[in-house]
Amino acid sequence: MLLDVALALCLFIAACVSYFSEIDESQFHPDESRWLNRAHYIADVLDPFGPTWNDQYLTRGQPPIGSYVMGLGLLAQGRDLDTNRAFDFRRSFEFNRANGMLPERADLEAGRRTNAFLGALTVLVVYVVGRRLTNPVGGIAGAVLLIAHPLVIWHNSLALADTTLLLTLALLLYAACRLADRPSWGWAVTLGVLVGIGGANKLTPLALLAPLILIGIILLGRDWFARLGVRRATGSEVGRLPSPGHPGWMLLATPIIAGITFVAVYPYLWQQPIWRTLRLIEFRRQENDGQAVLFPRFQVDGPLDAMDRTWIKLGSQWSSTEQLLLWAKLDPIAGPLSTLDLWLALLGLVALVAFAIRTGIQSRATLVLALTVTQTATILLSMRADFERYYLPIVLGSTIYAGFIVGFGASRVAGLVGRLRRVRARSSSALAGSPGSPASPSAQPR
Repeated sequence: MLLDVALALCLFIAACVSYFSEIDESQFHPDESRWLNRAHYIADVLDPFGPTWNDQYLTRGQPPIGSYVMGLGLLAQGRDLDTNRAFDFRRSFEFNRANGMLPERADLEAGRRTNAFLGALTVLVVYVVGRRLTNPVGGIAGAVLLIAHPLVIWHNSLALADTTLLLTLALLLYAACRLADRPSWGWAVTLGVLVGIGGANKLTPLALLAPLILIGIILLGRDWFARLGVRRATGSEVGRLPSPGHPGWMLLATPIIAGITFVAVYPYLWQQPIWRTLRLIEFRRQENDGQAVLFPRFQVDGPLDAMDRTWIKLGSQWSSTEQLLLWAKLDPIAGPLSTLDLWLALLGLVALVAFAIRTGIQSRATLVLALTVTQTATILLSMRADFERYYLPIVLGSTIYAGFIVGFGASRVAGLVGRLRRVRARSSSALAGSPGSPASPSAQPR
């Protein structure tokens, strides 16, 4: 326990060093203007039927969790919520500068520090998840790859909403592990709330309800049919549906909990929850299609093209392995080995699938696998423009997979070393007691 705390603390400090050191160096991103502009949303929650939550572009275009976090970060650092106007992408940079659409440096740095801190917390959670899936080595490997990932470093040094999304997804994976280990309504509610919060940050996490529902149905169906078999054989009354404490019911409740959370934290939806949610999804679809038209060089032509771009971007342009080797002053081999972390992720994915099959559908491996694969598939299927932020949840899953294979390999090596030591000890013992060996001192003539 103390070792885990020490390791987690060291990783957290290393992540802080990695992320905070880039705050002053990162070039301004126009999206930072919009997230800081919406920092006042955290105060406007107290007026849920006020003008902020009318059906308008900024309110409809981005769910509010990232704005809440920006507001809380500013307040925690002594700043107020009166920030800049929203950046207008139809106008020139000079126009935006002249019309107060660029944030003050103090607000910008406060927002960036908020994300650097949350990014370090994400690293800590990734270590804990990797530790629960394998061992400390697996947790360290996943956390280190996240600390060193250039895309993650960049986004964690900007005042954007994607860092909050990564932290939410990491916490969701941890809650899934805890629910698998010891099913309880407390962890089921936590899981549902985190899915709802994830959806109120970026809409794609709502897709994670699909595997949770499916696993819940399978668990209930499996146990119900098993009870029916016993009932037919014995004539007992055990064929009834499982009790409310069954993990299947807990997973089936997550959509209800997530839906309530999603609406509760998003006052825009209060007046017409279903219709406005559908409007959000349709608006997002139209915006994705529009991005492909406005930025043709980023246009993605279907899922296969999205997969190809993901491999190129995460293997060549943004590589944890390359960054780690550059930090180690091993520049000559950094480029050639840039895809190593992706190959580790693929091997880890295969190993995690095998482990999930062996441990069963209710295991932590199955839940983590289902959630990470669904999140990645949702992004690849819906990607119309390959903006860098879309790859971040994929990076989170890949670091979990890579950490798993490293932890798995470490456990196998440790087991092999232990067996070799036992064989050597038995051989030495047998040699000491074999005929012709020197007699013990007590057997020597006096």
